[in-house]
Amino acid sequence: MAKISVCLLTDSPQGAFAAHLGLLYPERVTAVALAEGMPDLKALKKFSHVVTMITHRRNMDKLDYGVVREYAAGGGQVVSCLAEYAASVGRQAVKSVVPDGAVQPGIRIKQESDVTFGFGVGDVTPWFGKVSGATANENNTNQYFQRQIVGLVEGDSRSILGVSTLNGGAVLIEERVGKGRIVAMDLLSLKEPFFNSYGSTNKYLFLGNVIGSSVHYGKHYPTKLPYDELLVEMQKLAARYPAIEYREEGTASDGHPLGSLSIGDRKKPGFLFTNGIHGWEWEAGYGLLHLMELLAEDPPEGLSVKDFHLTVVPQLNPWGYDHDMRHNANGVDMNRNFPVGWDDYEGGDDVYQPWDFDYKGPAPGSEPETQIVMRMMEELKPVVLLDFHTAHYILCKTGRGDQKLQDAIHQEVKRRWKDRYVIQRPYSTEYQQVNMEPAATYGDVPHLVCYGALVGIPGSILIEMSGNRTGTHGLVMNTDTTIDICLAAIHNGLTWKQKG
Repeated sequence: MAKISVCLLTDSPQGAFAAHLGLLYPERVTAVALAEGMPDLKALKKFSHVVTMITHRRNMDKLDYGVVREYAAGGGQVVSCLAEYAASVGRQAVKSVVPDGAVQPGIRIKQESDVTFGFGVGDVTPWFGKVSGATANENNTNQYFQRQIVGLVEGDSRSILGVSTLNGGAVLIEERVGKGRIVAMDLLSLKEPFFNSYGSTNKYLFLGNVIGSSVHYGKHYPTKLPYDELLVEMQKLAARYPAIEYREEGTASDGHPLGSLSIGDRKKPGFLFTNGIHGWEWEAGYGLLHLMELLAEDPPEGLSVKDFHLTVVPQLNPWGYDHDMRHNANGVDMNRNFPVGWDDYEGGDDVYQPWDFDYKGPAPGSEPETQIVMRMMEELKPVVLLDFHTAHYILCKTGRGDQKLQDAIHQEVKRRWKDRYVIQRPYSTEYQQVNMEPAATYGDVPHLVCYGALVGIPGSILIEMSGNRTGTHGLVMNTDTTIDICLAAIHNGLTWKQKG
């Protein structure tokens, strides 16, 4: 990938967008205040990308879009907001307000391209702002709005990549200009993406695909499936790809079968990836589904399923997943139920009972889900065990595990995630580039990964990621980063095994 350098042409160089673009590409964004003058073509040619954002109509004439087009014609890459792009082609952007809150405006993907990578034709992602400025999604639902260019015609050089679910107007446009291109999108309607922000979660995703190819493996899923339907989806995946095996590993506390998917040669080094032992921490399970799809269809990064064996459990806690709760059907926090350090673990407060946040259960290994995954560890004897959670970005190693292997996986994840996504920092109003910088090490506590390390799994790692959203609007980023972690684990696990 060519070296990234971005020139932001704007009337708001100190605004949140400029700051967060700078977080996404540290020390590579130059915000130019158009009030101080429009750069000439020679100045723009020093940058790999130009982004334009005019926040108020009174400043529109300060942007010389002719120079921007010349820059693109010479091979430059441009991202523009809709209003200034519309003016450059003799059109006008409109702003549609939803007066009754009956629908949330979205983008429906019309064409697959590098810009829309991660989404398929027909996929819809929420895309809107709020007149009120309120951050709570449940408030002021009569004030949703979105910008579009209505009546824009496609041609030999112009493609409409995404249209409004309100009126079919163009919201995401690509125009080829000489050797380069302009990608125009509605960025100004959207607020900065706060946690669980329905309308703006993917604000930087399409822009990031243009500038830095943000999405590598991510996939949009239109809805969070009930567990029964998730099992059907897993069965369909196995039916579609003969290399994938679907198994029911046992019966969970609510009577549901606990489903797994496997691929590869069971005689070769093994990997076990689990998700959702805390039922409300569900998103990474969809990344595990898509990982299996990728491995069965066209294994990425030179991998061959003949060289390893992988089993994934997308959701370890069917009851908690369906009911959006941490516990299983017995009110047990199963990640405090494993027979390692269980006797010494003191949870709760003055009264300790089922449904307490970290209730460890009546006895070590008391829960059927706990027993199932313990048996799977014994049978599979994996080189790497990954257990996915959502709260904040942190990689938790195990003291009993192999430190060099765990550190190698950690370093590769950090490398892979550089300059890909920007989000609101968990438990904070600040923003950050998505990363896995923090790390911690567990001793003997009754966690799944600690039991894995106890029974000899060298790479036994718990992964914390951002999540717990109420819909699938953020799943492209979540599935993408989940798959990156898994690939880092497989590559480093195989290398560790080869070195003996």
